[in-house]
Amino acid sequence: MTVLSHTHPLAAQLENDLLPLFRAALPQLSAAAPQVLASVFAFSSGSADAFQAYHLGISCLLDNVADDQPEEVALLVSAAGLDADLDAGVQLSAQVVWGQPSGAVEVQADLPPADVAALHATLPGLLATLGAAARRGTPRL
Repeated sequence: MTVLSHTHPLAAQLENDLLPLFRAALPQLSAAAPQVLASVFAFSSGSADAFQAYHLGISCLLDNVADDQPEEVALLVSAAGLDADLDAGVQLSAQVVWGQPSGAVEVQADLPPADVAALHATLPGLLATLGAAARRGTPRL
């Protein structure tokens, strides 16, 4: 059972489409960056209610990182506005981002509202960027 499959059809579609793709990418990420522990995640969030937004992606935890450097880089896909009545009100975003203390964004996709096809078109580049960032082990300067 998934987090939002019973509350919003777009969240279920994203899970069905993306989670298997993300899981399939894990062996390649691990082979390319052996110092990384990669895993797939999914969770809901919201300030007014817990189902306003949905997030899923791949987290790469780095080993032996200096105290002033981020320990994580992630591919993060988010759907915000899931509490709206129409799918057209749902904003999709996708980015490769570093954890704290950096918070640096490696790349961010510019996606039209609720356009899952556009999201799918950006995924190969986002996965490649995630792999490069994990291999490099630090944010770009």
